[in-house]
Amino acid sequence: MFGWVALAGAGTVGAGSLVEAATTGGVDAMDVWPFVVVGFAAGELLKGYGRERAARIAQAVASVLLAAVWLGGAAAEDLALGRGADWLDLATGVLGLLYVAVVAAILADRFRRRRATRAV
Repeated sequence: MFGWVALAGAGTVGAGSLVEAATTGGVDAMDVWPFVVVGFAAGELLKGYGRERAARIAQAVASVLLAAVWLGGAAAEDLALGRGADWLDLATGVLGLLYVAVVAAILADRFRRRRATRAV
């Protein structure tokens, strides 16, 4: 039940964020958060219906969105354009990038081991 509530609520807020971004002319990092919640809620609902592969895909997309928001894209853009940057956001972005790289390496190793055990 909570998955449906989260999906409907976050979807509504996400649609509102898109309308706001379209009317103001800019997308803020906070506009992406409802879609992260939608991805994780959809993943949980798909798991409940026995669609494991689709659930993993939905949660992977939500994780990428979460990493993109967490990596401090706005601070990196400010630094690249020569404007003053928030160093805390940049440091958090670097730590987030390292986290994503470690998780990707762990997942790649896990898939490689599965293929090696199936081949034997």
